[in-house]
Amino acid sequence: MEELLDRKSWNDIFRGYTIYDCSINRAEGFGFIAVEEKDDRNVLPKIRFITMSINRPLDKRFGVVESPNYDFCTIACSVNPPEYVAVDIGSQVFSASPLRMGGEKNIDQVIDMKTYRGEVGIINKVVRAAGQIYALGNYRKIYRRIGVDQWVELGKEGKGVPVPKDVETGKTYATSLGFVDMSAFSANDMYAVGGKGDVWRFDGTSWHDCSLPTNAPLSTVCCAGDGLVYISELNGSVWAGRADQWKRIAEADIAWGHQPVDSVWFNQRLYLGAQEGLWTVDRNRKRLVPLSACPYT
Repeated sequence: MEELLDRKSWNDIFRGYTIYDCSINRAEGFGFIAVEEKDDRNVLPKIRFITMSINRPLDKRFGVVESPNYDFCTIACSVNPPEYVAVDIGSQVFSASPLRMGGEKNIDQVIDMKTYRGEVGIINKVVRAAGQIYALGNYRKIYRRIGVDQWVELGKEGKGVPVPKDVETGKTYATSLGFVDMSAFSANDMYAVGGKGDVWRFDGTSWHDCSLPTNAPLSTVCCAGDGLVYISELNGSVWAGRADQWKRIAEADIAWGHQPVDSVWFNQRLYLGAQEGLWTVDRNRKRLVPLSACPYT
């Protein structure tokens, strides 16, 4: 079997960088965000946007663009058109596709991103849901990508997520509101999570409150192949259910800074990607455990 990465490619592309996020477009296609490893915190680290097509020869396998101007960037890919798109916390956009590697207009330059207090919103994460790319903002704002330099805020289509009246009138901050992650069974069955137990389900027309019975901050959501929705708290504890029926299936107490940041259903199991590796659920002990400690591996 041909190696995926040789020493020269490692030294030229990945050495001195940490992979911060990854998106999988197809079995042979991957998009990465790599962040420069550095001790100086006064200057933003450089970011490398990397695409990898493992069905190509090694000398043509990678596309790399470097930039120092992106901050807390995440990446996702869409199905139609097939493209990688990265967005940072300040709504800067980078198209990281093999046929188009370069920056685009900021989301706040093409649509109004002002929040209920008149401030420009931030982007917590960019995700793929039902084959499309969405950018998740504070104050329950969700932005859908509709093309190059084109985004729409769901509220402008009459499909925004409601907010409490005191937030809408600017009387209070929305520290308890999402969103930081979103997943979907289909375009008519999507879940968005964040804040303190803040969970909402979209039925294709409107959003419904499905809040968890917890005040813990939420971090990931996965619409799984077994028909259940799995939601993780910031400390790694996992809930499972659907609509307004939820049950905590695993306890955890992962320290802040090491907590899960992504979740995925693969080969009939839930996996959580964390700062310190992979975790999964030990259903017998009802605990989240490192993958190496799972009795089913």
